Amino acid sequence: MLGQALFEAGTTRMAQAHARVSGGRTHVYSFGYRSTALDGRLGAAHTVELPFVFDIADKPWLHGDTRLLGPDPAPAALAAQVHGAWVAFANTGNPGWAPYDPQRPAVEILGE
Repeated sequence: MLGQALFEAGTTRMAQAHARVSGGRTHVYSFGYRSTALDGRLGAAHTVELPFVFDIADKPWLHGDTRLLGPDPAPAALAAQVHGAWVAFANTGNPGWAPYDPQRPAVEILGE
């Protein structure tokens, strides 16, 4: 609930505003991979997606009971998907899914 209040509501308003003026260049995703850190209590916290964005989720220093991604191995396919989408967006402006439309809001779900 706190995550929704801190991030989701503001992100939705920002995406709607940007979509109205961007000419179809707004793309939104939700990252749902749940870290197993702290016995799973960290979950899908803010910044957990960053090792996937930079394709470093397999690095040992990110894993352990109290490390960002927890003791479990991160899914390599998810790292490739997220990293690929960010690289594609940086190169072309299209991460590989439909642009956000305030009239029919679509959010790409990654890692759930």
